[in-house]
Amino acid sequence: MEVILLDHIEKVGGKHDVVKVKDGFGRNYLIPQGLALVANKANMARLDGMKKQASKKDAALVAEL
Repeated sequence: MEVILLDHIEKVGGKHDVVKVKDGFGRNYLIPQGLALVANKANMARLDGMKKQASKKDAALVAEL
């Protein structure tokens, strides 16, 4: 099962990474806890938006500092 991580998870991957995990781990832990989304076409498009927002937020933080 491929998932998009919404947060850094030790030994799995970083925020906004698309990783392959075992079905049970994804279905029973990551998705219900809100730590991941299923990597389908709609969520991949959503991932691009999340990456753009994160880069804008980082740029604003750097400019403020």
